[in-house]
Amino acid sequence: MSKPVMIEADGLCKQFGSFLAVRDVSFTIPKGQVVAFLGPNGAGKTTTMRLLTGFVAPTHGAARIAGVDVQADRIHAAERLGYLPENGPLYPDMTPMGLLKYFGEARGMS
Repeated sequence: MSKPVMIEADGLCKQFGSFLAVRDVSFTIPKGQVVAFLGPNGAGKTTTMRLLTGFVAPTHGAARIAGVDVQADRIHAAERLGYLPENGPLYPDMTPMGLLKYFGEARGMS
């Protein structure tokens, strides 16, 4: 029995003007699997992550998190995905626990 799909990229493309940053990226990641993107600078890793998380809209293709289409319902998809970008939203004057409480409260958690 196969595991349910957690993350899916289906023909993702992103074009900025005449520059094609991501071209026809497709893959599935089952629930519980840990993966990483490896590649040189400019390979499209960050753009692909932005497409998967809904921070950037694809030129073509679709991204799904736990079966939720990221473009159709970004908030619902984001509830199922944790993502810390390379330059995360950290505040140096806050402790790690203070930062977690701050973001948790901002999202309605107690």
